[in-house]
Amino acid sequence: KRLPSHGAAVRTDFALMASCGALHGSSAAAGIGRVSGVDVEKLEAGIVAGGDDATAPGSPRPSSSSGSTFAEEDEVATQEGKSEDVRRCVALARFCTWMYPLSQRTAGDRSGGAPRLEALDGPRWVASIQIVLYHMYSTEPGLRQYFAWFSCWTQLFFLLSGFVLSYAEMAKPRRAGVSVFRYVRRRLTIIYPAFFLSLLLTVTYAPGKTAFEWSMLPLHALLLQSWFPVCVTNDPASERPVSCSPWLYNGEAWFLSALLMFWLVLRPLAEFFRRRGLAFSSATLVVCWLFSFVFHLFGQDSRLTEWLGCTDTLCPFVLMVAIRSTPLGYFHVFVAGVASARVFMLVAMKDAKTGERITAETQRVTLSERSAPLLLRFGCCCGYLGYAGLVLLATPWIDSHLYFFHNGGLLPVMLLVLIGAAIGEDPVAVWVFRSRPMLVLGRISYLQYLMQHVLQGWIERTFGWEDNRTAKLLFVPALMFFAYCCQRWVEKPYTEYQRGLQEKGVRGCDDRCIEGLEKAAATCFRVR
Repeated sequence: KRLPSHGAAVRTDFALMASCGALHGSSAAAGIGRVSGVDVEKLEAGIVAGGDDATAPGSPRPSSSSGSTFAEEDEVATQEGKSEDVRRCVALARFCTWMYPLSQRTAGDRSGGAPRLEALDGPRWVASIQIVLYHMYSTEPGLRQYFAWFSCWTQLFFLLSGFVLSYAEMAKPRRAGVSVFRYVRRRLTIIYPAFFLSLLLTVTYAPGKTAFEWSMLPLHALLLQSWFPVCVTNDPASERPVSCSPWLYNGEAWFLSALLMFWLVLRPLAEFFRRRGLAFSSATLVVCWLFSFVFHLFGQDSRLTEWLGCTDTLCPFVLMVAIRSTPLGYFHVFVAGVASARVFMLVAMKDAKTGERITAETQRVTLSERSAPLLLRFGCCCGYLGYAGLVLLATPWIDSHLYFFHNGGLLPVMLLVLIGAAIGEDPVAVWVFRSRPMLVLGRISYLQYLMQHVLQGWIERTFGWEDNRTAKLLFVPALMFFAYCCQRWVEKPYTEYQRGLQEKGVRGCDDRCIEGLEKAAATCFRVR
């Protein structure tokens, strides 16, 4: 099978090819070796080009008379065996075409644009399911310490967003683009429908909100809950001593609020790194990783609250929320995503016109996988193996260094995974992340993460949770099905509807609001 990897082919063999016997090396075998090019219908009918002597299923076979020699009988058996091999190879070809739909795409399918990095949705789903497992099962006996690692994968969403969006900016030529408000609006068109659905469901199925929670609802509706981490103390008899704005309603949505702030500075950051070389971008990655120690220094064991002399109940919670659920705690991770996109382009891409290394003036890029270091070409394998080593060997230190690992300490692991998936030669990227099941899971990963407590809260109120082993066992598949339905019938239709309106030039109230913001910004800058 020949699988294009973002425009470059990756040649692989199937073990079943050995069972095709005499067909191996024939034109039929070659056809199976390039699934996207074989005419399966003709092959299935037994019409094999290139002189293969396999008998077609519908053609008359030589009959064995009483005077037939043993050699003639052996030839008939051989022909029947080849026909069976053809049928088996056709079945294999059909399965591979279904399992790897991207194998039928070629570099020519994307002429004029930057290579698509289809394998990047896989790592996002892997991160999403780990966070779900942490939230739902971390209290199970014997799992808490290991599942603490799973909570650290939220930072991948910021890293991935910085990587993908800055790559899209740096891979195209400089031009006067849309305003920052329209750019953010375009991003919100994709994420806001699912978020609003989760907010609506949370408000409706869980009545009895406090006055503080109702007062914070406008911040959530505007995705500003993490910009203003407001906390209040609750009744001592309540389950939670403190309530904080980022974790109200659908608490998982706080990362969208942080991303909203990062998108405002994404294009200036991408333009800055477009003019930087490999040494500067690599050094930025090291600095961002080292900066994670700052949160360990200030946040672990509430050191900062002790230094400030803040000993009441509210102060430690405010500090924790400021570090773990606001843009302040993850901006360096987002910057690392932008810098890593530049590193990826410098080591694994080239100028499509000249074939030379890309520069700040490059107009169009193409992948050059073989030029990347071996460690990055197999980044998925190396990254996940390194992560497995941390889980097995460093678990005794996770609690004492949680702020470090949670706020950027896993950057080396995640960078290897992302760049390895982007290059596309890693076996995990080729055989796992580009398979049909993982492509589907990648599309629902955002909704899977966003809807976890929405669905779990409904189950808890309807059927119970703590002592309901059946509910816990079926929760993950139920969540995946619910996320698929939301993606298929809410997120996708709304996104297509909005894009259709934009293509037709239909102006809505959001366009008028954006025009007002653009005029206000222009007036402000003129005054200054």
